[in-house]
Order: sequence, then structure tokens, then C-alpha cells
Amino acid sequence: LAQASNKGARRFLCEVCAQSSETNMRCIALTVFASAHAAQMNPIRRVVSLMQNMVEKIEEEAERDDELFAKFKCFCDKNAEKTSKSISDGKAKIAQLESDIPEADSQRTQTVTELQQHKDERAAANQAIEMAKSQRNKENKAFSDEAADLKQNMGALDQAIPAIENGMTGLLQVPSASTVLKALGSVDIDESDKSSVKAFFQSGSSDGTPMSGEIVGILKTMKDEMEKRLDEITHNENEAVSNFNGLVAAKNKEIAASQGAIEEKTERAGDLAVHIATMKNDLDETKSSLEQDEGYSAELEENCDKKSKEYDEIKKTRAEELVALADTIKVLNSDDALELFKKSLPASSLLQMQSTTQATRAHALALVRGAASRYNNPHLDLIALALSGKKIGFEKVTKLIEEMMESLKKEQTDDDAKREYCKTEIDETEDKQKALGHKIEGQDAHIASAEETIDTLKSEIADVTSDVKSLDKAVAEATEQRKAEHEEYVSTAAQNNAALELLEFAKNRLNKFYNPKQYKEPPQEELSEEERTYQAYSFVQITAHGRDEPPAAFGESSGKKSSSGGGVIGMINKIKDELKLEMNSDKLEEEDSQADYEKLMADSAAKRAQDVSARTEKEAALSDAQADLVDTKERRSETKTDSDETSQYMTNLHATCDWLVENYETRKTARAEEVEALEKAKAILAGADFSLVQKSASTSVFMGRQ
Repeated sequence: LAQASNKGARRFLCEVCAQSSETNMRCIALTVFASAHAAQMNPIRRVVSLMQNMVEKIEEEAERDDELFAKFKCFCDKNAEKTSKSISDGKAKIAQLESDIPEADSQRTQTVTELQQHKDERAAANQAIEMAKSQRNKENKAFSDEAADLKQNMGALDQAIPAIENGMTGLLQVPSASTVLKALGSVDIDESDKSSVKAFFQSGSSDGTPMSGEIVGILKTMKDEMEKRLDEITHNENEAVSNFNGLVAAKNKEIAASQGAIEEKTERAGDLAVHIATMKNDLDETKSSLEQDEGYSAELEENCDKKSKEYDEIKKTRAEELVALADTIKVLNSDDALELFKKSLPASSLLQMQSTTQATRAHALALVRGAASRYNNPHLDLIALALSGKKIGFEKVTKLIEEMMESLKKEQTDDDAKREYCKTEIDETEDKQKALGHKIEGQDAHIASAEETIDTLKSEIADVTSDVKSLDKAVAEATEQRKAEHEEYVSTAAQNNAALELLEFAKNRLNKFYNPKQYKEPPQEELSEEERTYQAYSFVQITAHGRDEPPAAFGESSGKKSSSGGGVIGMINKIKDELKLEMNSDKLEEEDSQADYEKLMADSAAKRAQDVSARTEKEAALSDAQADLVDTKERRSETKTDSDETSQYMTNLHATCDWLVENYETRKTARAEEVEALEKAKAILAGADFSLVQKSASTSVFMGRQ
């Protein structure tokens, strides 16, 4: 029954199962009636009626088969066209992907190379800025020191020149004389001029003498040289600052451009990696689908061609059978034939009474042929052929029937096992499909989470990069501010020290007159022989001049000291104290500012290192997240392929098992009826009641035609 040759039996069983129990009872009653009526009918008339029923049944089967084959042909054509288009699209897609993947790989390699170049350029620019900053700090310190010395020396000259022009001589009278003497070593003038200045301040000279005029000229020359030098170094400093700022601005632009390129290339490299992985997965899936489509196309073409040939053969066989039946009916149903058979054949009662071995064989043959016409089983045809012959005994026929019964039982056992296998396999496959569905859902959720993490890391990296840029800008501004404050402090300190020295000189000079005990002799420098001779000569002149008697107008009052001297000295002391207090305050403020600046630099460096480290970690995390995303998508593709294969297996399983499960009871019932028919045939051959067998056979044939 499981083979294609048994389609007629399957259709008959489906029709019988579709009827109600009431209809089956009516069939049984009609069968009994027909059997009783057939006993009184002309045997030839019964044969003609049987063949006419066969023609109607064959024509009905032909009509149903035509309708089914038309549907099957439509199925073949539609699926062949659909599969052909799928194969063509798959091949085109594979060719496109095989061309796009190497191109994308090349683009990603180039992008990674350019990304590393931009990183190297950024590092080189940062290094150049750091080196320029270090060099600028050294140059600025040298400028600040030299400018402070020049300003201090020029301040001393501004005080000394008017004093000398007003008649003051020597170290004791000329303000800031010691500072002027120290400045001689830093001025490019003749050694003779330097010696003249030193000798003038150490020994002194009379007012208005050519010596004082010469000294003033030398000092003015020194001041001019200092001013020229100050202008020169100031110009150089400003030019160096401008060059430094230009260099830093240019490098910052390079860094900004490199950073922008790094961010762009990083994102581009990640996108290309994901795109390449997606295309590779798509290529694998497309190749797998193409292989399945090609296999299905070949199988479809083979099956469709096979079924078409089978249907053509069935139609040919059916047409030949109809022609044979029509010709036979025409011959047997003619009036001449009926009249001939009426005269030549004995009455039916006589036939029933002459039960011989030949009648037994004929009855058994009719029963077997009735079963063969219903179930289209080749083994039944073989038994019928054995019964129709006269050389084979009942023992061999009985053996064939027993073998047929054993075969039917084995087929039923196989159906039972296959039914149980189908149920178990379908349940396990459904469980696997559910598990794969849950796995795909989890992988989809992981992919969504990874994509969200990548977006978050990109945003955080951009924020950290912005923070680093803002911090660098703030540090540069703080450095410029600290330099300006320090320069102002150095300049102010130099001026305050010069003022303090000048006030001390003035106080000491007043003490020499008003408070001789508090007067402090200025430190004497070791003089050369020439300088000592010049000093001695000057002392003789001063002593000689001191021996002149005062004019008579001074009288006794010239010997008294003014009482205002102590007040002047007190005012000088107060000014000195206030100046020292201000200098201490400036120093503390400078130290605090420097400490704050150093702390700011340390905190900024730590913060920048922390931000750079965080950015590096986030970039590494971004790379890991992108790699994880690619890996998850690959695993998701593998799971999807497994799920598709499982679904295809389930489809094939249903295609194999559904018909068996749905028609199991029908096949079982039909097989049982075959066995029953064979047992009756076997019983007839063994010598059972002839009349009972005849009625059963007639009933079976009648029900088969229903």
C-alpha cells in the first residue's frame, strides 16, 4: 500500500473511511441482496455488469488523476521558475560579494595604515611643542635676568649722572655708585674708561673739573649702550615669543587635524571591519542557499520528469484497459452472444450443485482477484496467476498466500515502528527549534547591547579628547599668566632693591653728619698702586681745602647741628620699613603664586595623564567591543544557519511522516482486509463451505466497487 502502484487502493480506502457507519450497513445489505440475486442471473450478464462497473470506476479514477496531475504540473512549473530565479540571483550575489570583500579588505588596510600615520604625526607635534616650551623657558629666564640687571644698572646711572653733574664725587656722595661700579664689567667700553670711572668713585674729584665731565660722558655712553642692549634683547624676546606662539599654534592645528583624522579613521576602520564580516557571513549564507537551491532544483526536475513519465504510462495503460473492456462488453453484450450463451450454458442451480475442484479454484481466484482489484498489490496478482493456471496445486498457492500474509504483517510492523520514530523525531526537532530560537533572541540582544556600548564608548572618547584639549589650553594660558606675573615681580624687586640701597646710602650719609657713631664706612676695595697714588693726591687736596677758615658770617651758629636731621632719618627709616614690608609681601605673593602654579601644573599633568590613560582604555574597550560585535554576528549567523537547516529538516520530516501518520489507521484497516481476504481464499482452498464462500466473494467484490 505504501507504493505508488497502490494509489487505487488508497483512494478506495479514503472513500470508504469518509462514509458514515449507516452507509456501510446499507452497503452490506445491498451486497447480501446482490449475492442472492446473482445466483439467479445469467452468468454472462453478471460478467458484463462487472466490466461496465469497472469502466465507470476507471473513468472516475482518470478524471481524478487528471485533476491531481494538473496541480502537480503547476507545482513543478512554479517551483522550477522560482528556484531558477533564486539560483541566478545567488550566483550574481556571490560574484558581487567576492569582488567587494577584497576591495573592502584593501580599504581597511589602507585606513589602518593612515590611522597609524596620523597617530605618529600627532605624537611628533606634541613632542615638538614640549621641546619648544623647554627652549622658550630657558630663553625667557635668560632674558628676564639680563633685563633686570640692565634696568637696575640704568636706574643707578640715572641717579649717578645728575649727582655727578651737581658736584658730587666719590662713592660716598654719588647715589648707587657701587651699582655703577658693578655694571662696568657688563658694558663694552674701553678699559681706560672703566679705570677712570673706578678711580673717580673711589677717590673723588673736585666739582667742575674736566675729570667729572669725562666721567659723566662715560656714564652716559654706558647708559646708551645699556638702553641699546635692552632694546635689542627685548626685540629678540618679543620676536622669540612671536615665533614660539606661531610654532605652538601651527602644531596645535596639526594636532587638531591629526586628532580629527584619527577619530574619522578609527570609526572608518571599525565600520569596514563590521561590513567585511557581514559580507563574509552573507557570502557563506548565499553559497549555502545556492547549494541547497541547486540540489532542490535537480531533485525537483528529476521527480517531475519521473512523475510525468509515470502519468503518461498510467494514461496509456488505462486507455488500453478501457479499449479492452469496451471491446469485450461489445462482444458479450450483443443479442447474438446472449442468445448463444443462453442455449449453451446450464442453469445456475446446476452449476451450484456441481462443485468440483475446478469450481473451488475459480471461487478462490475470484476472491483473490477482487482483493487485487481493490488494493493493486502485485503479490495478489501473482497468487491470482497461480490460481488461474492448472498445473500448480493448492499447496503451493496456499504457501504463496501465507507468504503474502506474512509480508502484510511485516509491512504493518514497519509502519508501527516508523510512526513511533516520526513522533519521537518531530518532538525532538521541535525542542531543538525552540532552543535555537531562544539562542538567536539572546544573540540579538547581545548585538544590540554591543552596538549601544560602542556608541557610548565613542561618545566618551570624544568627551575625554575634548577635556584634554581644554586642559591643554588652560595650562598654556596659566603658563603665559605666570610668566607675566614673574616678570613683573622681578622688575619690581629690582627697582625696590635699588630704592632700598639708595635710601640706605642716604641714611648712612646723614648719620655721618648727625649721628657719627651710627655711620658705617663703606667697604674699601683693594686698590692698585696707581689708584692708591691717585687717592692720596685727592685726599691731600680735600684736606687742604678743609683747613680754610670759615667766613666770619657763620659765627657761633655754624657749630650747631640742625634738629631736623633726626626727623629726616626717621622718615627714611619709615620709608625703608614700608618698602621692606612691601617687598616681603611681594615675595610671599610670588612664592604663593609659584606654588599655586606648580600645583596646577602637577594636577594638570596628573589629570591629563589620567584622561589620556582613560581614553586609551576606552579605545581598547571600543576595539574589543567592535571585535565582540563581529564575533557575535558571526555566531548569530551560524545559529541562524543551524536554525534554517533544522527547519528544513522539520519540513522534510513532515513531508515523510505526515502522510503516514494521517493515513496510519486507513492503511492498517486496508491491510487487515487484505489479510482477511487471503485467509478466506486459503480457507476455500482448504475445503470450506462453497456457498458461504461464494456469497462472501460476491459481497467483497460489490463493496470493492462501491
